[in-house]
Amino acid sequence: MNRIHFNRRNFLRIGGLGGAGVAVGAVFPGLALQGCAQLAEGPAGPRSEAIVADVIDHSIHPGDWPGAFGHVTMRLHEAVHENGSAYFIRTDASDHAFAEEEGLVHVPLLATAAGRGIANELYLRGDGLAPVIRSVPPADDFSPLFEIKRVTGGDTRRLRSAAQIREAEAAGRVTVESTRVLVNYPLIAWPGGGLTVDEEKREYLGGGQLLEPLDPASGRVTLKLHEAFPGSYYLVTDTSMAGPAQMMSVPVSAPLDRLVEIGATDKVWVFTNGIEGSGVMGHQPAVFGNPAGSPAWSPYWDHFALSWNDEGRARLLQSAQEIRAALDAGLLESHDGTPATPRGFVVNCPVPVTGDNQTTA
Repeated sequence: MNRIHFNRRNFLRIGGLGGAGVAVGAVFPGLALQGCAQLAEGPAGPRSEAIVADVIDHSIHPGDWPGAFGHVTMRLHEAVHENGSAYFIRTDASDHAFAEEEGLVHVPLLATAAGRGIANELYLRGDGLAPVIRSVPPADDFSPLFEIKRVTGGDTRRLRSAAQIREAEAAGRVTVESTRVLVNYPLIAWPGGGLTVDEEKREYLGGGQLLEPLDPASGRVTLKLHEAFPGSYYLVTDTSMAGPAQMMSVPVSAPLDRLVEIGATDKVWVFTNGIEGSGVMGHQPAVFGNPAGSPAWSPYWDHFALSWNDEGRARLLQSAQEIRAALDAGLLESHDGTPATPRGFVVNCPVPVTGDNQTTA
């Protein structure tokens, strides 16, 4: 994948996010605060904790780099795709027992995608063998949402592609059983490509979402960790539309678009103007529809952009309730996707870490 250097100014320019506004009356008390968001301070500092067992190390604070993002180091898992290797991280699962056993976030909404032709396939071969995955970028059917299947019987070591597994099953040499478990296993690298490293570490998007070159032999990967309300720190790994994927330096996962219509997504709002901060467009952090890990939450975001009609009345919004109240009051304009995209899109942003928000008004 080619590295895309995409700073905040270019994002705003291409997004068409002008700052013009109209006068807004004092119809929504409390929205007159303005200025820049600040980092919360306290005797012990903001608290955070990993909610995914594969997290090896993390910090919600910036390291020795200028960008306003932390880091998370996670275990890296190998998979087989035809004659090459792919590497993934594990974050979420549809089944409560599986999520608890594997130390993943339980996301009940993922179960709604079962049997709808949206999910990729991950085949467990047993005996310590790396699983086989059906599809990787840039295939049109690539998705990080996998249905886990078990392959038993015969010599599964020789089966290195989904096509070979289906052929062996048809010939009666192996048995394939679906576990009916759907998981979010974002790919970090695949034959011929992978997530890119942000060498400068200044911008939210920058040159990529990796903070250091990938070393598969180490069994770990370190990524940027971004703040969102309420109390969530997330990754950016792939998205359903090509334009945003290029801007984010992540692969396209087109099947994720269909998750919106079946109710497997949660809303996220990003801000195009107003309070300056660590958000993707240089303004306040994003806001989730629901807290990470709650039954109504999903790592697959139905992406909306918000613009203040009068930046002089901008304030820090920290919940879906506050956003809906501001929308009802006519203080915000909502864009499905961004002002520059022809329609909405879905972004895969799993949350491996939760904790106190650092950003305050």
